[in-house]
Amino acid sequence: MELIAYIRLFRKWFWLLFLGAFLAAGAAYLLRSNQPDVYTASVTVSVGGIMDSPNPDLNDLYTGVQLVENYAVLAKTYDVLEAAVEAGNFPVSPGALGGMLSTRIIENTSLLVLQIQYTDPVLAADMANEVARQLIINSPTNLTPEQQSQIDLATAEIDRLREELQSLRLQLNAIDSQLATTLDPAAVEELREQRTVIADQVIQTSSNIAQFSSNITSLQRRTNSLDIVEEARVPTAPIGSSVFSQVILAAIVGGALAAGVALLIEYLDDTLHSPEEATQALALPTLAAITRFGKARDPYPQRLITFRDPGSPISEEYRTLRTNLLFSSNGSVTKGVYIISSPGPSEGKSVTTANLAVTMAVAGWRVLLIDADLRRPKLHDVFELDNSVGLSTLLAVDPGESFEGTGRASVQQTLNECIRLTEIPNLSVITSGYIPLNPTEVLGSVAMQRWFQELQTSGQFDIVLFDTPPVLVVADSLVLASTLDVPLVLVLEAGQTRRGAALRAKEQLTQLGITVSGLVLNAVNPRDKGGYGYGYDYYYYYGDGKPGAQK
Repeated sequence: MELIAYIRLFRKWFWLLFLGAFLAAGAAYLLRSNQPDVYTASVTVSVGGIMDSPNPDLNDLYTGVQLVENYAVLAKTYDVLEAAVEAGNFPVSPGALGGMLSTRIIENTSLLVLQIQYTDPVLAADMANEVARQLIINSPTNLTPEQQSQIDLATAEIDRLREELQSLRLQLNAIDSQLATTLDPAAVEELREQRTVIADQVIQTSSNIAQFSSNITSLQRRTNSLDIVEEARVPTAPIGSSVFSQVILAAIVGGALAAGVALLIEYLDDTLHSPEEATQALALPTLAAITRFGKARDPYPQRLITFRDPGSPISEEYRTLRTNLLFSSNGSVTKGVYIISSPGPSEGKSVTTANLAVTMAVAGWRVLLIDADLRRPKLHDVFELDNSVGLSTLLAVDPGESFEGTGRASVQQTLNECIRLTEIPNLSVITSGYIPLNPTEVLGSVAMQRWFQELQTSGQFDIVLFDTPPVLVVADSLVLASTLDVPLVLVLEAGQTRRGAALRAKEQLTQLGITVSGLVLNAVNPRDKGGYGYGYDYYYYYGDGKPGAQK
């Protein structure tokens, strides 16, 4: 898609983008204004007992990093949350506390940050600290009561052994003093034997103290133990950005969502909107792009804008259609016969045919407009004409194989009776007449061919326009174009005619060898016209668009 296409798309859906951004911003403002401030309290927990070890090894560090992810999950389990709520007597449920809790692992460390977001800053800090404590208590690697009892017993035994060791060392000192002053050999030998026994007891007691200390260390020092490094403090400022920034962000998001909706609508929309789309889809020239005018419920006479308001920009667009159509054959103005049709109903072909006929007549051409829609005729309403006799009346009369002699006068009289003059100079109309039972057969009859031949040889008219039923609804247009061997102009309505329908209509015409002179795109939005017209501003600049101006 070219840049200009995106610009047109933006102009087309600007109201939706603005509405989406406005609604999102308004909703964000109301929600933010009605919400209380939220505070965040954080507590940091160390995994692995590294903080208690003066010289942690690499294995301890690696194990802590690996285990911290498990504890991040464990912190949000129901048991931990329930224990925290009960211990702190907090006014929230375990599920609500879980919604307030978030965890964050400091990269490449064994540190786990627990965060609580709550409207009360004091309670936020208390909840964070209590969750950390309950995580330690409920940790599967926390000391069991039995283990703690073993540590207590070992500690008491170490205290007792240390007192005993102190007593033994005093005894050794006393024996050493006696040995220094005793001269009796027998007494000296006895003292030495006593000293040996006490020395052995000192060694055994020291060994027992070391063993008990080792047991305590093995129980207390574990690679997956938990410690609170930094407790949560009462936060002093609420979290979140300002109301203005949130509103701006919401507006951007709302606009983006609206843009997505617009793109989806455009993707799913199979209708033709612009002359460029029509030309590209059908590989046919767009003779004119007619801007939407009037209302669908307007009476048909009011839709004859080239007569009611000849100085309007819309009338100029129909004059452009006239020029492009007349020059479409070989680059020079060509008298001719044209069939006007459309792929489906209600695409503006009758109004287009009528206004085109008016512009040709005003330009000085003798124009005959024939309503060949023998199913839902409209031209008699457009020009406010009597429809008691018309094309069906004419085709019911057999003109014979020859127009020589007195028969020709009769044929001409019959033709003149069916031709209706309008208040527009040079413009005559043959209305549909009564609705026959077999319109398709009537339009493809030999009588149709002979009456058409009479029109051509009479020289009464320079241009003949046929208004016919839709191509895809009935075969009338196809039969008439094939019977008379004349070109056809296909009328489309912007925003209504589907690409597939237009292609099917073209395929049917092509298969029958019918020449399609070009396309007319009705009800075009001015912003979608592209290069087909300079717009109202330029037109009014030259004064041609002023009411009452005449060409």
